[in-house]
Amino acid sequence: MKKNLLGLIVLFVSVYGFAADGPVFSGVFNSTITAGAGTGGLPDFYWGLEEYANLRLKKQLGDHGSVYMAFNLIAAGGVSALALQTGPFGMSGPVNENGNTNGNYAAAMELERLYVHLTGKKIAFDSGLMRLAFGYGNVFSPNDYFNPRNPLYPDARQRAVLGANFIVYPTDMSRLQFFGVAPKDPFKINGEGLSAGLAAENHWNKISVQGLYSIETDAHNFGVSLKADLPVGITTDILWTYYQGESATVEGLAASGGVDYTFTVAAHNVYLLAEYLYNGTKSKMDDYAKHHYLYGAARLSIDDYTSFTLGALAGLEDSSVTPQLSFTTDLFQGAAITVQAQVPCGEGELGPGETNSYFIFTTKLSIKL
Repeated sequence: MKKNLLGLIVLFVSVYGFAADGPVFSGVFNSTITAGAGTGGLPDFYWGLEEYANLRLKKQLGDHGSVYMAFNLIAAGGVSALALQTGPFGMSGPVNENGNTNGNYAAAMELERLYVHLTGKKIAFDSGLMRLAFGYGNVFSPNDYFNPRNPLYPDARQRAVLGANFIVYPTDMSRLQFFGVAPKDPFKINGEGLSAGLAAENHWNKISVQGLYSIETDAHNFGVSLKADLPVGITTDILWTYYQGESATVEGLAASGGVDYTFTVAAHNVYLLAEYLYNGTKSKMDDYAKHHYLYGAARLSIDDYTSFTLGALAGLEDSSVTPQLSFTTDLFQGAAITVQAQVPCGEGELGPGETNSYFIFTTKLSIKL
């Protein structure tokens, strides 16, 4: 805990130093209560409480540069404290693998973003700890392989990668993106695991297309993504990986396709979304161990401030499914409360197993700073 405390002091001293020049400060604060009941090998009742703050700073550097910083502060107890080590409850990965504790709560701090952004008339450059995303998928996106999303936790902040990004804008509707990313193991000093590549995209009135190529140690990735804003929204995301190691040559395909549609019923907006994932490149989509997945959701907006959403993620190979029902309403400007229930079903990857069953109930208060 002493190291985290020292880091926190240094962090706030740095923030105070920025304040003299007037940085832009923003953030999100979440207070989440989790309760669940289980049978079989699970506890009859379990609980969790998490206080989470994502704080962000932007410091302008003249007319053509900015520095971005973001960090997470978390205090948790119960099942939410255990999640600090494994990351399934609202986080996109482990915040602190050692799970520092202080009194009756576990605490963690994570540097989430730290990078510089430089712009010119037709170019842009980013360097540091940043989010590097590709693909147009709403739920699944195989091309977003540095940190794939998980539809069970759609509000989770995606983790960053350490790297550099150089962008050229040939026209107002197109861009070329050259990027390089450090290995997943931060202690690799021989360059093994480095990734570099090129992405190109172009936008028309209702259609956008992106192509991707990247190279890693003994591996090549080729991707393409399409988005069409027609009366029905359509997305397609395809990634093909070719790996040639010392003893084997492996080819893998990951592909997703989805549709979404919005219509009005009795002055209320209804949004429908369905998306399918085939995962044949397991090394790229670590959250999905099987091959076939389907996600569907329907959101009914009562007004501009209140909505109900019913969604489900299904593993088609083992007939396991996790349905979700959520209710969201704005309490006042910048503050919303979400109540959600999950009931994993089936004996497969997404279910509780043959001898277990459980129910998860969460309430989250979110405040934008």
